[in-house]
Amino acid sequence: MPSTVGGWPPAIVAAVERVEVAVVGAGLLGSATARALGARGVRAVALEQFDLGHARGSSHGATRIFRLSHPDPGSVRMAVSAQRAWARLQEDAGEQLLVRTGGLDAGPGADQCAAALAACNVEHSWLAASDVRDRFPGIAALPGERMLFQPDGGVCLAGRAVAALQRLAERDGVVIRARTPVTGVEPRGDRVVLRTPAGEISAGVAVITAGPWSERLLAGALGRTPRMTATLQQVRYFAPREPGGEWPTFIEWPPEGLVWYAVPMVGDAPGVKVAAHARGRAVDPRDGPFDEIDPALEDQTARYVRERLPGLDPAGFAPETCLYTMTADEDFVLDREGPIVVGGGCSGQAFKFGPLIGDMLAGLALGQDLGVGGERFSLSRPALATAPQV
Repeated sequence: MPSTVGGWPPAIVAAVERVEVAVVGAGLLGSATARALGARGVRAVALEQFDLGHARGSSHGATRIFRLSHPDPGSVRMAVSAQRAWARLQEDAGEQLLVRTGGLDAGPGADQCAAALAACNVEHSWLAASDVRDRFPGIAALPGERMLFQPDGGVCLAGRAVAALQRLAERDGVVIRARTPVTGVEPRGDRVVLRTPAGEISAGVAVITAGPWSERLLAGALGRTPRMTATLQQVRYFAPREPGGEWPTFIEWPPEGLVWYAVPMVGDAPGVKVAAHARGRAVDPRDGPFDEIDPALEDQTARYVRERLPGLDPAGFAPETCLYTMTADEDFVLDREGPIVVGGGCSGQAFKFGPLIGDMLAGLALGQDLGVGGERFSLSRPALATAPQV
């Protein structure tokens, strides 16, 4: 019979699991971080509140744009590094995860993209309207219009890439636990404790890559909670009128209003994806699934397809939704405070950088500095003190 002290039965103390690094959220960034940690031999665990590959965040679906073309040189240089990271990932995974199609930029913003590419000595050229019509007949170019062409643009095979990152992380010893929500994050001394329904996990470092749940999860865990707002996005697929035609990625930068983009039909995509990059409607991520489609934006998208992408049947199909996690300046949060690393605020622009950001977050977890440009992604930058306008 167990002994007692003072007549009381002995206390039963649940064991607290201890790990070097815990990653919270197993979407693109969390999976990329887990893979990078595993490759370094770090004892790590990744925790996902839903099933792997779920549709409640920002990483699901068949495709995302990859591009070197950006309006600022810093993003161009980062994309060049990301291109090398994708090549390493593909070699390690033994499968194609990035399909090169070339990329077109149209509208006033294309001039800024060209200037940034030139500043970084990245190959690009201008196509006259006749050249666009000859090479990409599915895209309508206006008389006298020119478009920027960058040959390394392409398509990330999104769902396959996330699955590959998870597979490689597990191969290298990382434990990935689906259906394991984290309900609290609490720094304790030089460690951090994560509360889960199954018990507490004490980690030397916690990497928070929880997407739209990050702001709520980080409340009280940092000196200042970064403001990151979840917004609802919708996309639709369109069938090419002539199967087998050549399609680049396409981005139109108007003087104001919506930025339109089109993603070629590759991999598991049922058609060419067309959507507007916009801030969208603010939502609480706990209220999903989000399957409400805005009919006004649907009509606007169909009208845009008829005018600018006549090579597509304007009767769209297979609508999808996803969530953006917006910051006020639409830039990422990649920083460390004490035993907590934050990777988020991706504002709909991170997938192309995924494997590279995973390396960066793993480095932060291991005490490395981001180096030049780290201020851009800092937790202390003024933009994170205010919620974005949506």
